[in-house]
Amino acid sequence: MRFKSYYALLFVMFTIIPGVFAQDNSVITGQIINGEDNEPLPFASVRLKNHPIGTISNENGDFDFYIPKSKRNDTISISFIGFNSYEVPVSNIDRELNIVMTPSSNVLDEVILTEKDPLDYIKKALDRLSENYPQNEYQSIAYYREKFIENGAVINKEEGVFKTYYPKSGDSAKNQHQLLLYKPEENPQQFQFMREWFEEKQEKRKKKAIKKGEDFDEDEFDSDIDMDLGGPESVIDLDINNDRDNYLNPKHFKKYEYSFGDETSLNGERLVTINFKAKRTIDHIKDSGKILINTEDYAIVSIEQKGKFSIPFIVKPILFVIGLKIESPTFKTAISYQKYKDKWYPQLFRWDAKVKLTKKHTFDPNENSDINIGQVFFINQLDSIATPIAEEHLFDEQEDMGEQVFNDIDLQWGELNIIKD
Repeated sequence: MRFKSYYALLFVMFTIIPGVFAQDNSVITGQIINGEDNEPLPFASVRLKNHPIGTISNENGDFDFYIPKSKRNDTISISFIGFNSYEVPVSNIDRELNIVMTPSSNVLDEVILTEKDPLDYIKKALDRLSENYPQNEYQSIAYYREKFIENGAVINKEEGVFKTYYPKSGDSAKNQHQLLLYKPEENPQQFQFMREWFEEKQEKRKKKAIKKGEDFDEDEFDSDIDMDLGGPESVIDLDINNDRDNYLNPKHFKKYEYSFGDETSLNGERLVTINFKAKRTIDHIKDSGKILINTEDYAIVSIEQKGKFSIPFIVKPILFVIGLKIESPTFKTAISYQKYKDKWYPQLFRWDAKVKLTKKHTFDPNENSDINIGQVFFINQLDSIATPIAEEHLFDEQEDMGEQVFNDIDLQWGELNIIKD
């Protein structure tokens, strides 16, 4: 978890014509449904069976899948943890896909669970990182999206496409990122919380500047309420090979409770669920969640984490004095991996946060703001032919995204898979 996003929270403190194939494009449109309750399956994996190209469904189970012309002879594979996978040759698709996924019904032998402690699975998985995950350098093309929502209204949205170079395992160099495409929200909305206070502050500044005969820049108002939420760095490197949270850190094992959850499956492979729960707050966070581990190769296939931030004691008096209350700052993260040629590669990283703000007024009604921030980073393509990113093209977390676009491969938005709105 990135604490930059945490403290920012404290202080807030494609367009594609519907259809299966157009003459010059290979786009498959569809929806993925849970066969048990007919509810959509969000963030299901949609990929080619024989090539590391894919997309995911959105929150409503909908997807648009762009397929390069050279890959039309492949097969689409759709998967979701706990459900039987679905496959269909691309050449057989002549209309929009409506896919009903059926739950899998595999059951672990009881002896497997009773012979091992939950921590045994985690320790084994950590011991086998070098066997289960790629050791040679590779690179990926990935889509990034961040949404900022206040009281149900989308205030702002940013989208980007990154090329990432992953060095050889054991290399001291970190993952290198290059921003290829960037798309800001065309009409971002104003953040409403404490807006009247900001406007009054701005008016005072303006009068003071005029009185002194100084120039006054109206655009300075925007800087007063700029939401620096951490940006892509909050999710871009959420990878157990680079940045492990406390529940996967041996020095913190005694601070957590571990237990077995339900057995499930992915693409026919059996997964054991290890639940974890922090006994106390660690580094301002008290978290819980589950780790899904492949019972055959002990690969960590998926991680889901949720938790609550604790507000530092030193900050509380300050908030009280200014009449500001922060209620239930919470977060969720999800990391999933995809198997390709017997190795597990990163596929999807998600980070979501919620916080409720209240500004107390003595005579007027209190101001309330429910804020939701959602970030998604998912891998579109993998390539074993990898080249380190040129130093002048490296993405800098401290700089503005819009000023760091280096599209040296001439990628177009219509040539890649994004999350369908």
